[in-house]
Amino acid sequence: MIDIDREMSWVTFLHEGWETKWHPVLDNEGNHMPFDEVDTMELCRSRFNVEGNWVSFGIAPTSQMIENNSVRDNL
Repeated sequence: MIDIDREMSWVTFLHEGWETKWHPVLDNEGNHMPFDEVDTMELCRSRFNVEGNWVSFGIAPTSQMIENNSVRDNL
Protein backbone atom coordinates (compact mmCIF):
# COMPACT_ATOMS: atom_id res chain seq x y z
CA MET A 1 0.00 0.00 0.00
CA ILE A 2 1.26 3.47 -0.88
CA ASP A 3 1.25 6.08 1.88
CA ILE A 4 0.58 9.32 -0.01
CA ASP A 5 1.35 11.39 3.07
CA ARG A 6 5.02 10.35 3.17
CA GLU A 7 7.65 11.18 0.55
CA MET A 8 9.31 7.82 0.08
CA SER A 9 11.87 6.86 -2.60
CA TRP A 10 10.85 5.23 -5.88
CA VAL A 11 12.84 4.12 -8.92
CA THR A 12 11.77 3.60 -12.54
CA PHE A 13 13.83 1.98 -15.30
CA LEU A 14 14.08 3.02 -18.94
CA HIS A 15 13.96 -0.60 -20.10
CA GLU A 16 10.76 -1.51 -18.24
CA GLY A 17 8.05 1.12 -18.52
CA TRP A 18 9.76 4.46 -17.92
CA GLU A 19 7.76 6.57 -15.45
CA THR A 20 4.85 4.11 -15.50
CA LYS A 21 6.32 1.17 -13.58
CA TRP A 22 7.89 2.06 -10.24
CA HIS A 23 9.70 0.11 -7.53
CA PRO A 24 10.24 1.15 -3.91
CA VAL A 25 13.86 1.92 -3.03
CA LEU A 26 14.80 -0.10 0.03
CA ASP A 27 17.54 0.91 2.43
CA ASN A 28 20.23 -1.55 3.52
CA GLU A 29 17.91 -2.94 6.20
CA GLY A 30 15.12 -3.64 3.71
CA ASN A 31 12.89 -0.71 4.69
CA HIS A 32 11.29 1.65 2.19
CA MET A 33 13.64 4.62 2.19
CA PRO A 34 12.44 8.20 2.74
CA PHE A 35 13.20 10.35 -0.32
CA ASP A 36 16.36 12.41 -0.35
CA GLU A 37 17.50 13.45 -3.82
CA VAL A 38 21.21 12.91 -3.15
CA ASP A 39 21.07 9.83 -0.91
CA THR A 40 18.49 8.05 -3.07
CA MET A 41 20.46 8.69 -6.27
CA GLU A 42 23.74 7.54 -4.73
CA LEU A 43 22.19 4.35 -3.36
CA CYS A 44 20.58 3.54 -6.73
CA ARG A 45 23.82 4.25 -8.60
CA SER A 46 25.72 1.92 -6.28
CA ARG A 47 23.15 -0.85 -6.81
CA PHE A 48 22.34 -0.56 -10.50
CA ASN A 49 25.49 0.82 -12.15
CA VAL A 50 28.15 -1.66 -11.12
CA GLU A 51 31.19 -3.05 -12.92
CA GLY A 52 30.62 -1.06 -16.10
CA ASN A 53 26.98 -2.14 -16.41
CA TRP A 54 25.05 1.10 -17.01
CA VAL A 55 21.35 0.95 -16.18
CA SER A 56 19.22 3.99 -17.06
CA PHE A 57 16.86 4.86 -14.22
CA GLY A 58 15.02 7.74 -12.62
CA ILE A 59 14.02 8.46 -9.04
CA ALA A 60 11.12 10.29 -7.45
CA PRO A 61 9.36 10.93 -4.16
CA THR A 62 5.88 9.47 -3.75
CA SER A 63 4.04 12.64 -4.84
CA GLN A 64 5.90 12.71 -8.16
CA MET A 65 5.81 8.95 -8.69
CA ILE A 66 2.00 9.15 -8.57
CA GLU A 67 2.21 11.80 -11.32
CA ASN A 68 4.54 9.55 -13.40
CA ASN A 69 7.33 12.09 -13.07
CA SER A 70 10.94 11.16 -12.51
CA VAL A 71 12.52 14.15 -10.75
CA ARG A 72 16.10 13.03 -11.31
CA ASP A 73 17.59 10.51 -13.70
CA ASN A 74 20.87 9.13 -14.96
CA LEU A 75 19.94 8.74 -18.63
